Amino acid sequence: MAAPLALVAVTAAWLFLGAGGVRTVVVWLAFGVLALCLGAVGVSVFRAGAARDRSYARAVRAASSASAGERSAALPARLHGTPWPSVRAVGLLVGLPTLVCLWIVLAVVEPDSGSRAAALREAGAVTGKLRIAAIEHEVTEGRGRRAHATADYTVLLPPADGRQGGRGVPASFTADTERRQEVGGELYVGYVPAHPELGAVGDDQRAEVERKLSGRAVEASTSWVAAGFWILVTLALCAGWWREGVTRRGARSTGEDWVALRVRVTGGGKHTDAPPPSEGTDQAAARERRENTRQLKCLLLAVDGTDRTVPFHGELSSTVAGTVLAGVSGLLMWHPQRRRGKDMLAELIGDDGWQLPGAVPARVAQDMAAAPGPDRGALPGAGRQVRLLDLGAAWSATVPKPMLAGLVCSLLSMGALLAVPDNGAWRLWAGAAGLLAPLAALLVRALGAAPDSE
Repeated sequence: MAAPLALVAVTAAWLFLGAGGVRTVVVWLAFGVLALCLGAVGVSVFRAGAARDRSYARAVRAASSASAGERSAALPARLHGTPWPSVRAVGLLVGLPTLVCLWIVLAVVEPDSGSRAAALREAGAVTGKLRIAAIEHEVTEGRGRRAHATADYTVLLPPADGRQGGRGVPASFTADTERRQEVGGELYVGYVPAHPELGAVGDDQRAEVERKLSGRAVEASTSWVAAGFWILVTLALCAGWWREGVTRRGARSTGEDWVALRVRVTGGGKHTDAPPPSEGTDQAAARERRENTRQLKCLLLAVDGTDRTVPFHGELSSTVAGTVLAGVSGLLMWHPQRRRGKDMLAELIGDDGWQLPGAVPARVAQDMAAAPGPDRGALPGAGRQVRLLDLGAAWSATVPKPMLAGLVCSLLSMGALLAVPDNGAWRLWAGAAGLLAPLAALLVRALGAAPDSE
């Protein structure tokens, strides 16, 4: 929870706040939170780090509370919700696009408007249009009047005494303009009327002058565009998870209308969820079938008394979970009306007293509920209690050390970009290094070891 909120705070501060104490406090407090979070993960990895299979096995032992006798054949009267797994999922979905947005902002912004802009800001500068008195050292990009240009411009500031006939005070500044300028043309200029000796800053865009005077790292219009894309992507990811996430659910009671099967975990594997073949052979039907076919990594559950296998999938490493839970018996249960997308929300209840949230493909669940056979239902048992099996609870202890090193490099690059208010191409390189370091760490881990199936 802390790391995504800190990333949001840093990104919003660089997009919307001008230079000053507020931005400084927000940025460094948030950066400190990120450093503490990374430190906590590092301590967890080096002190209690474990492979995922061992962390899964510990989670199973922690959630087990042996249910003896006939109670293992009964449904628990009350099922748990998934508050913390849901918080972690939302945190990840918020953190990833925010981190990408932050790196882009840190790489392309111009946090240093110069000491002159800072002095003008502190003295209460105003913005107005003034004529260009001289142009020197012009460098253009492209040809014609609409070519971008960088040059040293000189304007005449109104005299401090305000006399109309007084001679203007010359002030020079360097500006990057969107088109070539000529002597006699006009630029937007920021200056202090009572203190023309402080000089001026200028540009052909009023928003750029106001950005320099306020100390903002990004123009207001650009900030809102970047924030709009950032918010839209984040909301789209969260909405997709809210609509399709198979482990998101609240606490609820069971009843006689629940379907329950006695099952045994045989291991992890893959399941192809495809619609039944249509009678026709036209290309449109074949394309629709391909589009609605999906591969699921899941636990494979053998149904007692039959030769059927039911795929049970969730937000877990099915290969590791299959190894840890292989041979475990329990109940697979679902309510026929609790469907989400193409899945029926289901619970795997171990005989040892744990509850693992997940889902079964809706087509498989409907076929199993309709098929004749033993143990197609069970009654709630008032005395049976279960504990939530959160296989991802120890995620911080399973972070690979190459990934931890990549995150440390990323945090150091972020600190350099935040601490050094210098403009230049080095910011692009530092931003790229910070963004690519965790990806490079993932590649190193993938080349050095067999990847886990997620």
